Amino acid sequence: MNQPDKDNQRRLNANANLSAMGLAGQIGCVIPLIILAAVLGGVWLDRHFDTGHVLTLLLLLASLPLSIYLTFVMAMRAVKEIGQSMQMPVRSKPAPPEEDETSE
Repeated sequence: MNQPDKDNQRRLNANANLSAMGLAGQIGCVIPLIILAAVLGGVWLDRHFDTGHVLTLLLLLASLPLSIYLTFVMAMRAVKEIGQSMQMPVRSKPAPPEEDETSE
């Protein structure tokens, strides 16, 4: 493997690593927001309907499969994007113009 190929491979690996870190950041933000919304919404509904903690628990339990599903969707999208970026053709230098043998 020559130097340009190694540099290109390093660049592709760096892009894949950045995509993975971006995915971790998205998941790290989305899941707590969903759970927080479920808890706050459940508390508000429980106070509004005077149901104790029943609706809070139900919404919290419903948020778990939703969080898992969204994690799966985000991961599959990231895998697809990383796969597409790894298959991009490598830019190469244009070939030098061919010399005409009849001009000698």
